[in-house]
Amino acid sequence: MLAFVPLSGMAQHNTDINKPTRSRVTEKDKKSADNKNTKSTKKSAQDNNSQAGKTVDKSAAKATDNKKKEQPASKAAEVPASKKDNVKAVENAASKPADKKPAAPQAKPAANQPASQPVTDTAKAAQPKPAKPRRMPVDPDKVQFDGIDVSKHQGVIDWEELKKNQKIQFVYIKATEGSNYVDPRYRQNINNARKHGFKVGSYHYFTDLSGARTQFQNFINTVKRDEQDLIPVIDVEKRDRWTPQQLRDSVKVFADLLEDYYGCKPIIYTFETFFNKNLGKAFEKYPIFIAKYPKGQEQPNINGIKWILWQFSESGKFRGVKDNLVDMSRFNKGCSLADIQYKPGKYKPRASSVRDAVDHKDKPSTVNMTEQKPKETPKQSKKQQEEAKKQAEKDKKAKDRNKKLAQDEAKKQAEAEKKAKEKAEQQKRQQARQQAHDAEVKREAEAKAKAKKEAEAKREAEAKAKAKREADAKAKRKADAQKAREQKAKQSASTSKTNKTASLMNSSSSKLSQSQRNDSIRAAKQQGRKTNKSSADND
Repeated sequence: MLAFVPLSGMAQHNTDINKPTRSRVTEKDKKSADNKNTKSTKKSAQDNNSQAGKTVDKSAAKATDNKKKEQPASKAAEVPASKKDNVKAVENAASKPADKKPAAPQAKPAANQPASQPVTDTAKAAQPKPAKPRRMPVDPDKVQFDGIDVSKHQGVIDWEELKKNQKIQFVYIKATEGSNYVDPRYRQNINNARKHGFKVGSYHYFTDLSGARTQFQNFINTVKRDEQDLIPVIDVEKRDRWTPQQLRDSVKVFADLLEDYYGCKPIIYTFETFFNKNLGKAFEKYPIFIAKYPKGQEQPNINGIKWILWQFSESGKFRGVKDNLVDMSRFNKGCSLADIQYKPGKYKPRASSVRDAVDHKDKPSTVNMTEQKPKETPKQSKKQQEEAKKQAEKDKKAKDRNKKLAQDEAKKQAEAEKKAKEKAEQQKRQQARQQAHDAEVKREAEAKAKAKKEAEAKREAEAKAKAKREADAKAKRKADAQKAREQKAKQSASTSKTNKTASLMNSSSSKLSQSQRNDSIRAAKQQGRKTNKSSADND
């Protein structure tokens, strides 16, 4: 969580910290030592070059007069800027003749007094610091980690690509810094991260350029409670203007306000050595997030205090992040995502915490400092006024750049959302048309299938009726034929019986009497047969 200090933060003078007596005594001793060094420098310049010495004396005297006029009567906690400028002017005046006019007649220096000593010291002071060694990228697929943190330094992040890494359990995003700085990519990062299903949290970079309450107000104005899945983090990395006790007190005020507002103790993030030297056991009851980038695999050691998260690398090379490397962290043994999860619906802000933050009131007996009116600053010289004007212009330009960047980002986001909305509506209309077409095709297919089924049923019914008619006709013909056969057989039987009777009559005619023959003739007549005498006789 390496942070960027904004130019506008340098102009913050409203602080709730007063330096203790020990700091003022130390700076007073430093002031006396600086005056002694200035006098010895002037004397050395006079011995080396009388003509240059006169110029130095005049410049030094003038600078000393200005210093006495501009120095305030009160014992300030900090060394005024005018004093630093005057001392610098004396040193520059001493080195100017030797730098710009090396050919001018000069007195030879003594054997035990080198004439170029002030120039050599200035050259040593002006030497640049050696560059930091280049960080070697770390492949996240080859190490064990649980989460990352990002800020504007990672540029535009491809969250869809980042989502493919299944190891990422959480993402912390930089939100604010100091009392008036907001990360220009915070809103875009947190919206996209939540949209792609990441567990997200926000962190604040704590500075000693402004009070804890103004920084708290900046944080809660930016970070929405219902957008947080993780406990908020206080990033504490520097202590330039405060003593360790003042730093602890200020961080405690900020942490108490966060606890009142969010309903849980915030996580304290810092480096191992910084925690041991400046924070220590005062924060042992808070969740601790330690940064340590070892050459081996040795874990952080903060005097026996348990930590939850360890940021073990700042060099993660993720495919979704192209502009910069990414910090990677892992949980301590026995810790998990449940230890840093935040449930916004469970807590409600305490009204007093928000009111105190707005009114800038101290909580009773919690810190060793109180709000005071700012002391009157000494009158600035013309040079200081010009520098202040230039600084103000730079701050304004930086603020305008940040504002323009935020506006451009918001504009791009709005355009992207508009295009996405139009595309979604177009897809919705196309889907509706496709559904209507599919429904029409389905209705036509069903009607066609129904008509086909009805036609087949009709043909089947007709075929059954025809078959029935044919079967009935056949059965009728068969019955008629059977009846005809039966009548024929009956008639044949009757004829056979008659013939048999006649035959019997003929055969027995000779034996019959006349009366019997007459009876036989009558019977034959009744049956419709023709008889004659001979036949009657035969009968």
